[in-house]
Amino acid sequence: MSLTSDRGASGGMFDLDYASWKTRWTLMVAGFAFYLGVFVGSHQLSTPLSATYQALVAKEKVFWNLAATRAVFGVLSTAAGLWTLLVDPVLQADKTHGQQDWSWFHITTATGFFFFENAALHLSNLLFRTFDVFLVLHHLFAFLGFLGLVVNLTAGHYLPMVTLLLEMSTPFTCVSWMLLKAGWSDSLLWKANQWVMIHMFHCRMVLTYHMWWVCWRHWDGLVASLHPPHLVLFLLGLSLLTLVLNPYWTHKKTQQLLSPVDWNFAQPQPRGGALPRTNGQVPGKKAQ
Repeated sequence: MSLTSDRGASGGMFDLDYASWKTRWTLMVAGFAFYLGVFVGSHQLSTPLSATYQALVAKEKVFWNLAATRAVFGVLSTAAGLWTLLVDPVLQADKTHGQQDWSWFHITTATGFFFFENAALHLSNLLFRTFDVFLVLHHLFAFLGFLGLVVNLTAGHYLPMVTLLLEMSTPFTCVSWMLLKAGWSDSLLWKANQWVMIHMFHCRMVLTYHMWWVCWRHWDGLVASLHPPHLVLFLLGLSLLTLVLNPYWTHKKTQQLLSPVDWNFAQPQPRGGALPRTNGQVPGKKAQ
């Protein structure tokens, strides 16, 4: 189904000329600008309102604002993904070529977000000399995959929009980290959020199995709608999610429920030792 085909009535704010490079480029830039604005807005609001934020070191403040930005993206992506999975008749009817104006809007703005995420991640890594290989791979595959969709006017939007539903765990992950930094890891709120977050990671794994099923059932259409490099990138990224990232993150978040430590900024653990329970705070070095 092409952009000139009848994609169903979208109308409203989503009724744009997505065949135009100018429209797609403008929406990508708008997505980048919007999430950059959320990042800056988080800093501006947290500085006077949050004592926890004021006590953080610079790299933790960057992570705090990134967490807030990811949470906003996660909520929007979850809503869009659920609509695709459960409601939208056009995308469900043609899983390899179906497109909607609203799905074009989300894909182009999500591409802007993933560009923002990559830029923020690499700048943070350079400034603070950190490196998370799984996060780097996740962000790289996400950006390249969605950029390929922006370039390819014939690609179907069902699988990309369902991919956005994988962000269902993101808001809970962000809330978990913020509550940890606030010292609330012993609270019922943090534990309840952690349980829901772990459940969301299990749902992510089930969702990837659904995506593999769609690929298998609609293989010919998938091959016809995607350029070979893009198809290889998608299958490699889905394999990485299914076999490595989802199981690893599910394990880490379950482990964090039992030992609530901020793994993002934890000090290297002594051999044979276990990190003590510190109400979510990173254990400090012993005084000399």
